[in-house]
Amino acid sequence: MKRRQLTAMAMTALMLTGALGVQTVHAEEKTQINLWHYFSTEGSSEKLQGYVDEFNAQSETTEVKVTVLPFADFKKQLTVGAAASALPDLAMLDNCDTVSYAAMGILEDVTEEVQQWESYKKYFPEILATCTYEDKVYGMPLESNNLEIIYNKDIFDELGVDYPTSDWTFEDLVETAKATTTDKYKGFAVSGIQSEESTYQFLPFFWTAGGETMQLDSEAGKTALSLWTDMVNEGYMPKDCLSWTQAELASQFKSGNIAMHVMGCWNITPYKDNGVNFGVVEIPSVTEGGEKATVYGGENLCVIAGKNTENALEFLEWMQDYERISEWDASIDHFTASEEAMKDERFQTEEMKPFIDMVPNSRARDVVTYWPSVSEGYQQAIQEALSGQQSVEQALKDGQAMIDAAKE
Repeated sequence: MKRRQLTAMAMTALMLTGALGVQTVHAEEKTQINLWHYFSTEGSSEKLQGYVDEFNAQSETTEVKVTVLPFADFKKQLTVGAAASALPDLAMLDNCDTVSYAAMGILEDVTEEVQQWESYKKYFPEILATCTYEDKVYGMPLESNNLEIIYNKDIFDELGVDYPTSDWTFEDLVETAKATTTDKYKGFAVSGIQSEESTYQFLPFFWTAGGETMQLDSEAGKTALSLWTDMVNEGYMPKDCLSWTQAELASQFKSGNIAMHVMGCWNITPYKDNGVNFGVVEIPSVTEGGEKATVYGGENLCVIAGKNTENALEFLEWMQDYERISEWDASIDHFTASEEAMKDERFQTEEMKPFIDMVPNSRARDVVTYWPSVSEGYQQAIQEALSGQQSVEQALKDGQAMIDAAKE
């Protein structure tokens, strides 16, 4: 009897060991997928990693590994990775670049899956368009932003200048820049570097002036580019901004060197953390009561073709839960581009509200595969005019020639 009991106990132990072994093998068999992104700031990178850790802990099938790459090298690394068959499973892409990669065949068509998700049905069409190429979907929005003008209240108070208001005009902007320009301060600044950043910063002024994206050499182009060029020539805007990235522009503002600058909502918390006393106001209109426009920015999370699609979609869908993604967006001073977010109190703070209020007037950069070349035309025009190499008229013609060549 005792022997039978021992035998039974031994068999039970073996069964338990086997069961535990199965569980261990199951855990080891979780498919590892790689996610590339370029959020290099400590706060945003850590927050995204926190979501990844949470997902990994609850998923029985998928383990996400994150690689952070420098923004300046990100596109190059994707191109090199494609040539070497060394791409990740998921990649965070600037929303204006998504269709270019889709056209290159780098991204996976996930239309059938994502169009069933509730999140897909709630996003604004212009944001979804940035994920879409030839009616096929290749990813989902991760966060959205737009541009407004952020100003230093302490500089305005010191100089006795009234704060700008939402009904101001291009002329008011120039007068305010003049009033806040001294030996210590420049009144206004932008990121004019020869990269996508200057195109992104210029488009709100161009569109507000009535511009059509593919027709830079127009009255709207002349109005918008003259606005910037005249302020450089008058000394209200530093010519150095031709080499400033948006990060460098933000650094100049935090240092108290400029009174007003074009910037996105993502710098709200960094400015607060640095003790900057600032306000936010919409991009001005050309004339009082005129139309206004600003530009959508942000990133899409895209699935790479020929990789672990099912596992990548598992993480993508998990991240798209509204409570989760809106929490993520709010934590990094972005917003979720849906009707839900427009009513969400987390996005109704004093600093975020001007960005949210302009969502109905926000436009995505044109969703065309040759957008990078179009953008180069804008960059060339901005560089030539603001540096004084060419007149505004000639700079616009030179930029237009590049845009026309891109469309051919």
